[in-house]
Amino acid sequence: MLASHYKDNPMVIGAELDNEPHAPACWGCGDSKTDWRLAAEAAGNAILQANANWLIVVDGIECYQGDCYSWGSNLEGVRSAPVELNVPNRLIYSAHEYSASAIPTSWSNSPDYPKNLPQLWDTHWGYIQKQGIAPVWIGEFGTKLLTDLDRQWLTTIVNYLGTGSGGISWAYWAWNPDSGDTGGILENDWKTVDQTKQQYLNPVLFPLGYDSASTI
Repeated sequence: MLASHYKDNPMVIGAELDNEPHAPACWGCGDSKTDWRLAAEAAGNAILQANANWLIVVDGIECYQGDCYSWGSNLEGVRSAPVELNVPNRLIYSAHEYSASAIPTSWSNSPDYPKNLPQLWDTHWGYIQKQGIAPVWIGEFGTKLLTDLDRQWLTTIVNYLGTGSGGISWAYWAWNPDSGDTGGILENDWKTVDQTKQQYLNPVLFPLGYDSASTI
Protein backbone atom coordinates (compact mmCIF):
# COMPACT_ATOMS: atom_id res chain seq x y z
CA MET A 1 0.00 0.00 0.00
CA LEU A 2 2.76 2.45 0.96
CA ALA A 3 4.84 1.65 -2.10
CA SER A 4 1.86 2.38 -4.34
CA HIS A 5 0.81 5.48 -2.40
CA TYR A 6 4.26 7.11 -2.67
CA LYS A 7 5.07 5.80 -6.12
CA ASP A 8 5.22 9.24 -7.75
CA ASN A 9 6.64 11.12 -4.77
CA PRO A 10 10.34 11.86 -5.42
CA MET A 11 10.96 12.55 -1.71
CA VAL A 12 10.31 8.91 -0.74
CA ILE A 13 13.02 6.71 -2.18
CA GLY A 14 12.82 3.38 -0.41
CA ALA A 15 11.83 1.16 2.47
CA GLU A 16 13.72 -0.37 5.37
CA LEU A 17 11.86 -3.65 5.74
CA ASP A 18 12.27 -4.23 9.48
CA ASN A 19 14.15 -2.56 12.31
CA GLU A 20 16.84 -4.67 13.97
CA PRO A 21 15.70 -8.29 13.50
CA HIS A 22 17.03 -10.54 16.25
CA ALA A 23 16.65 -14.00 17.76
CA PRO A 24 14.97 -16.26 16.82
CA ALA A 25 15.52 -14.74 13.37
CA CYS A 26 18.03 -16.72 11.30
CA TRP A 27 19.71 -16.10 7.96
CA GLY A 28 19.66 -18.77 5.29
CA CYS A 29 18.40 -21.53 7.60
CA GLY A 30 15.47 -22.31 5.31
CA ASP A 31 12.79 -22.21 8.01
CA SER A 32 9.94 -20.12 6.59
CA LYS A 33 8.92 -19.08 10.11
CA THR A 34 12.29 -17.61 11.13
CA ASP A 35 14.49 -17.14 8.04
CA TRP A 36 14.80 -13.36 7.76
CA ARG A 37 16.66 -13.59 4.47
CA LEU A 38 13.65 -15.35 2.87
CA ALA A 39 11.22 -12.87 4.42
CA ALA A 40 13.25 -9.88 3.23
CA GLU A 41 13.44 -11.30 -0.26
CA ALA A 42 9.69 -11.89 -0.43
CA ALA A 43 8.83 -8.47 1.01
CA GLY A 44 11.34 -6.68 -1.18
CA ASN A 45 10.05 -8.29 -4.36
CA ALA A 46 6.44 -7.56 -3.39
CA ILE A 47 7.29 -3.87 -2.91
CA LEU A 48 9.20 -3.71 -6.19
CA GLN A 49 6.24 -5.20 -8.01
CA ALA A 50 4.19 -2.22 -6.83
CA ASN A 51 7.00 0.33 -7.19
CA ALA A 52 10.09 -0.71 -9.10
CA ASN A 53 11.94 2.53 -8.30
CA TRP A 54 12.22 2.11 -4.55
CA LEU A 55 15.42 1.07 -2.80
CA ILE A 56 15.02 -1.96 -0.52
CA VAL A 57 16.95 -1.70 2.76
CA VAL A 58 17.61 -5.01 4.52
CA ASP A 59 18.98 -5.12 8.07
CA GLY A 60 20.99 -8.04 9.34
CA ILE A 61 20.06 -10.31 12.25
CA GLU A 62 21.60 -10.93 15.67
CA CYS A 63 23.16 -14.41 15.60
CA TYR A 64 24.62 -16.30 12.66
CA GLN A 65 26.01 -19.82 13.11
CA GLY A 66 26.79 -19.20 16.77
CA ASP A 67 28.31 -15.74 16.34
CA CYS A 68 26.08 -13.17 18.04
CA TYR A 69 26.41 -9.46 17.40
CA SER A 70 24.22 -6.38 17.78
CA TRP A 71 20.53 -6.63 16.85
CA GLY A 72 20.06 -6.19 13.11
CA SER A 73 23.78 -5.81 12.41
CA ASN A 74 25.01 -9.34 11.75
CA LEU A 75 25.19 -9.73 7.97
CA GLU A 76 27.67 -12.58 7.83
CA GLY A 77 25.09 -14.74 6.06
CA VAL A 78 25.09 -12.53 2.99
CA ARG A 79 28.36 -14.12 1.88
CA SER A 80 26.71 -17.48 1.23
CA ALA A 81 23.03 -16.52 0.96
CA PRO A 82 22.48 -13.01 -0.43
CA VAL A 83 19.04 -11.50 -0.81
CA GLU A 84 17.97 -11.80 -4.45
CA LEU A 85 15.58 -9.17 -5.78
CA ASN A 86 13.81 -9.25 -9.14
CA VAL A 87 14.87 -5.69 -9.98
CA PRO A 88 18.65 -5.08 -10.17
CA ASN A 89 20.43 -2.31 -8.28
CA ARG A 90 17.73 -1.85 -5.64
CA LEU A 91 19.24 -3.71 -2.68
CA ILE A 92 21.01 -2.04 0.23
CA TYR A 93 22.15 -3.86 3.37
CA SER A 94 22.02 -1.96 6.64
CA ALA A 95 23.55 -2.23 10.11
CA HIS A 96 23.34 -0.19 13.32
CA GLU A 97 26.35 0.64 15.50
CA TYR A 98 26.54 2.23 18.95
CA SER A 99 29.26 3.16 21.41
CA ALA A 100 29.83 1.40 24.72
CA SER A 101 27.95 4.04 26.73
CA ALA A 102 24.84 3.37 24.66
CA ILE A 103 25.12 -0.43 24.35
CA PRO A 104 27.77 -2.15 26.50
CA THR A 105 29.69 -4.83 24.57
CA SER A 106 32.43 -7.33 25.24
CA TRP A 107 34.64 -5.90 22.50
CA SER A 108 34.74 -2.49 24.18
CA ASN A 109 36.52 -4.19 27.11
CA SER A 110 39.12 -5.83 24.91
CA PRO A 111 42.77 -4.86 25.59
CA ASP A 112 43.22 -3.97 21.90
CA TYR A 113 40.23 -1.59 21.80
CA PRO A 114 39.63 0.39 19.59
CA LYS A 115 42.01 -1.30 17.13
CA ASN A 116 39.75 -4.37 17.21
CA LEU A 117 36.76 -2.47 15.79
CA PRO A 118 37.61 -2.39 12.04
CA GLN A 119 38.02 -6.18 11.92
CA LEU A 120 34.75 -6.57 13.82
CA TRP A 121 32.95 -4.41 11.26
CA ASP A 122 34.68 -6.14 8.35
CA THR A 123 33.41 -9.47 9.60
CA HIS A 124 29.80 -8.52 10.23
CA TRP A 125 28.92 -6.06 7.46
CA GLY A 126 31.87 -4.11 6.01
CA TYR A 127 32.98 -6.91 3.70
CA ILE A 128 29.75 -6.58 1.71
CA GLN A 129 30.66 -3.20 0.29
CA LYS A 130 34.41 -3.79 0.25
CA GLN A 131 33.94 -6.89 -1.92
CA GLY A 132 31.44 -5.18 -4.21
CA ILE A 133 28.54 -7.45 -3.24
CA ALA A 134 26.12 -4.60 -2.55
CA PRO A 135 26.04 -1.13 -0.99
CA VAL A 136 25.96 -0.85 2.81
CA TRP A 137 24.17 1.88 4.73
CA ILE A 138 24.78 2.41 8.44
CA GLY A 139 21.20 3.35 9.20
CA GLU A 140 21.99 4.33 12.79
CA PHE A 141 25.15 5.11 14.70
CA GLY A 142 25.64 7.39 17.66
CA THR A 143 26.99 8.13 21.11
CA LYS A 144 26.59 10.55 24.00
CA LEU A 145 30.33 11.11 23.72
CA LEU A 146 30.78 10.97 27.49
CA THR A 147 33.89 8.82 27.91
CA ASP A 148 37.25 8.13 26.31
CA LEU A 149 35.81 4.87 25.01
CA ASP A 150 33.06 6.83 23.26
CA ARG A 151 35.49 9.26 21.70
CA GLN A 152 37.75 6.46 20.52
CA TRP A 153 34.75 4.64 19.06
CA LEU A 154 33.42 7.66 17.17
CA THR A 155 36.85 8.52 15.75
CA THR A 156 37.34 4.93 14.61
CA ILE A 157 33.96 4.47 12.95
CA VAL A 158 34.16 7.80 11.14
CA ASN A 159 37.57 6.79 9.78
CA TYR A 160 36.15 3.39 8.80
CA LEU A 161 33.19 4.87 6.93
CA GLY A 162 35.56 6.81 4.68
CA THR A 163 34.81 9.65 2.33
CA GLY A 164 33.85 10.23 -1.27
CA SER A 165 32.15 7.83 -3.68
CA GLY A 166 33.88 4.85 -2.10
CA GLY A 167 32.71 5.63 1.41
CA ILE A 168 29.97 3.86 3.30
CA SER A 169 26.71 5.82 3.55
CA TRP A 170 25.26 6.56 6.97
CA ALA A 171 22.63 8.30 9.09
CA TYR A 172 23.56 9.55 12.55
CA TRP A 173 21.35 8.76 15.54
CA ALA A 174 19.99 11.20 16.46
CA TRP A 175 19.26 14.78 15.43
CA ASN A 176 16.87 15.37 18.33
CA PRO A 177 18.33 15.77 21.85
CA ASP A 178 15.82 13.56 23.67
CA SER A 179 17.25 10.23 22.51
CA GLY A 180 17.99 8.61 25.85
CA ASP A 181 20.79 6.33 24.66
CA THR A 182 22.80 8.79 22.55
CA GLY A 183 21.49 12.30 23.01
CA GLY A 184 21.42 14.31 19.79
CA ILE A 185 23.25 16.56 17.39
CA LEU A 186 21.02 19.29 18.77
CA GLU A 187 21.53 20.40 22.35
CA ASN A 188 18.65 20.49 24.84
CA ASP A 189 17.34 23.83 23.58
CA TRP A 190 16.47 22.06 20.29
CA LYS A 191 18.24 24.87 18.40
CA THR A 192 21.98 24.78 19.10
CA VAL A 193 24.19 22.27 17.29
CA ASP A 194 26.52 20.28 19.53
CA GLN A 195 29.70 21.37 17.80
CA THR A 196 31.81 18.71 19.50
CA LYS A 197 29.80 15.93 17.86
CA GLN A 198 29.51 17.84 14.63
CA GLN A 199 33.28 18.18 14.29
CA TYR A 200 33.64 14.40 14.37
CA LEU A 201 31.12 14.02 11.53
CA ASN A 202 32.29 16.82 9.26
CA PRO A 203 34.92 14.67 7.46
CA VAL A 204 32.26 12.21 6.24
CA LEU A 205 29.55 14.68 5.24
CA PHE A 206 28.64 14.32 1.59
CA PRO A 207 29.14 17.53 -0.42
CA LEU A 208 25.81 18.58 -1.89
CA GLY A 209 27.29 21.17 -4.23
CA TYR A 210 25.43 24.02 -2.54
CA ASP A 211 26.71 27.48 -3.45
CA SER A 212 26.61 29.57 -0.27
CA ALA A 213 26.69 32.74 -2.37
CA SER A 214 23.45 31.90 -4.13
CA THR A 215 19.99 32.78 -2.90
CA ILE A 216 17.35 30.12 -2.29
